[in-house]
Parts: sequence; structure tokens; C-alpha cells
Amino acid sequence: MGADYTPLCEWERHYLIHSTIPYVKGFISPRRYVQGPGSLALAGKLFKNYGKRAIIFADKVVMNFLREPLSKSLQDSGVDAYFELFNMECSWEEINRLSKIAEELNVDMVVGAGGGKALDTAKAVGNKTHKTIILIPTIASTDAPTSAISVIYTEPYPGEFVGLKFWPRNPDLILVDTKIIAGAPARFLACGIGDAISHFFEGLAVMQSGKSNFVWLNYDPNVSEPLRSTKLSFELCKLVYKVLRENGTAGMEAARNHVVTPSLELCVEAICLISGLAFENTGCAAAHGIAEGLTLLEKKMKPMQYHGELVTFGIIVQLVLENRSLQKIVNFMKWVHEIGLPINLRELGIEEIYEEDLWKISEKAVAPTSPIHNEPFEVNAEKVFNAIKVADSIGRKVAVVNPRVAYG
Repeated sequence: MGADYTPLCEWERHYLIHSTIPYVKGFISPRRYVQGPGSLALAGKLFKNYGKRAIIFADKVVMNFLREPLSKSLQDSGVDAYFELFNMECSWEEINRLSKIAEELNVDMVVGAGGGKALDTAKAVGNKTHKTIILIPTIASTDAPTSAISVIYTEPYPGEFVGLKFWPRNPDLILVDTKIIAGAPARFLACGIGDAISHFFEGLAVMQSGKSNFVWLNYDPNVSEPLRSTKLSFELCKLVYKVLRENGTAGMEAARNHVVTPSLELCVEAICLISGLAFENTGCAAAHGIAEGLTLLEKKMKPMQYHGELVTFGIIVQLVLENRSLQKIVNFMKWVHEIGLPINLRELGIEEIYEEDLWKISEKAVAPTSPIHNEPFEVNAEKVFNAIKVADSIGRKVAVVNPRVAYG
């Protein structure tokens, strides 16, 4: 794990040995995960295990480079493919539209290709229509692929956040072609690293507090009765941290040069597979709660910031909230800058920030449904406000002596 955070595992041992909270544990996962350079060519051989007809949707950019090789692979294996343009947003309107098409075509498989919104939409369509769910991530910017969660927004794109929808089924197959991932802008991989590594810190908080994860006993009609983490769940959180701390900087160099290397392969696996299993089966805490609060300032951010960038700063705020040592926070910031991720509000694209803005972020971060309440202590808006100011101050000082490496 590295010397910086090994002592924190004492909390984990205390939880596992001494906790008297009555709980039932749960663990969920996708059925199959396939990753490697050129693996898109295997689509036909993989898809035919699930049927003979597939609807495949992606936005225009993804469709332009994916349609021809995917069509050939499926045709060679006797799988009929129907391609449909994705309208960019994971909304109920788009989910219902694509569900109707899938049912009219009487397909066996629903295939979503692209980023998180396309993947989340495919999970929704597949669950609504009771079809096989296949996902083809073309960027490694989030840990969405393996989960049974869709993040729902309003129309038109870019929409406003509506809420999370938890489905009873995880994807049946995730197919990750790392040659495609390596060809994408390096910023996407950096964002995936920032999102993924948060789950070590957040998972530890959940284990300390004995709170629940994203596995549920009841999905119909309303989500209820959350379960708690298995031993394996937090081991996955630790594994994500280890893999990314050891391979993150080298993986980013590969991404900047658009080539596949062992380090890039390990980073993609940590983001798309291990991290997805870790967060869904362990839970989130302050880092994601802070990220939710920061979305209030998205219009002020120039350039616009992605989820993983917001979560990265959220980790730093969480470490301040948890009273981690200054040296540990600074060491983490230095590594974050090697990846290219932001460590202060200025680097999040906010040149001018007022205390009124910080209070808005803080109040949203501690909303009743925020994962910040999975911390093992009471969190209120004032604590968050103070922690943001301190995190930003430290981050600005570290940035002077350890400049941020460019994404590309």
C-alpha cells in the first residue's frame, strides 16, 4: 500500500474484529469482462454467446470509427447488428426511445459504446427490456462500466442531474479495447485515475463508520434495504490504490503518446474493472460528496471540468476533513500533479471564487442524500467550508514548487 497510508488499515482491523453493528453483507458484479489491444475484433465471438440480434448505439464521433470494424466482426460470427445514433444524454426520454426500438427490433442484446452516458443508458435500456447488456467503453474516464447504476439527467444535452437509478442487473459483458482507449485524449485517463483512486479513501471511511454500500435487497418498486461491505470489497479499494500509485504516472505517459503499454493496461483495468467493483460494493464518502457540491460552479469553470477532476479535489478536501497529516496530504498532491490532475480551485478553472460560492458548495455537499455522511464522524457545512479553504490554500502552495504536468 505504501508507507503513507498503511497505518490507516488499523481502522479496518478494528471494524472487522470489534464491530457489533448487526449487518448483512452483499457483493455484485458483471458476468464477464474482456480487455486488451484489438479486442474489438473479438466482439462477434463474444456476442454470439448471447444471441443473434443486437442494437448498438453510440454518438456520431464514436459511431464513425466503431461501426465498420464492429460490423465486420459481428457479420463474421453471424450476428445481426442494428446501429442507432445516441442522442448524447442519459435521460428518461432517451432511455424510453431506445427501449422502444430494441423491443420493435426484437433484439437479444443492447450494446452501448462510448463514454459514461452511453454506457449508463445501455444499462437502463437492457434492464427495462430484459435484454442482455453489453458495454464497449471507448474512454477510461470513470468507473461506470461494471456497475448496475445509471446517472439520469434532463434533456437536452448537457442536462441537469436528476438522480441515480439502481438496477437489479449488472452488465453481462464489458469489452474494453485498450488500443481505442490509448487513442483518446490523455485527459480522459487522468480523470479515470482521479475517480478510481478516491475509493480507497472513501472505502476506508465507509468501513470505519459501518455504513452501507450500493448493493440492495429490494429494487422494486423503490430501492430499499442497503447491504454492507464484504472483506473482498475493501481489498479491491486497496488494490486500486496500489495499482494506480505504482502505474499511474507511467500509464499517463503511454496515454500522452497514444500507445498501449503494460502500465496503461493496468491503469485501465484499475479504472474500468477493479474500481467499479470497489465503489459499488463498498460505497462512497466525502470525496464524491464534495464533487457533487462543486458541480454548482461548473459554469464558472474554464475550461469545463470532468467528474474525475472534481473528485480529485474532493479527495484532498476529505483528507483535510479527516485530519490527515500535512505531509501525507502534500505527498498525495505531488503525485496528483504528476498525473496532471488539479489540486486547487484555480486549477479547477475558477479564477475568482467568493465565500458565498464556497457556502453553496458546502451546503450541497452535506445534503441529506450526500455520501459525505458515510464519514465516521458528523459533517456539517461549516466543516466542509473550512476544509475547502485549507485544501485550496495547501494546493496553491504545492503547485508553486511542484507544477502540474500537462495532460498532453
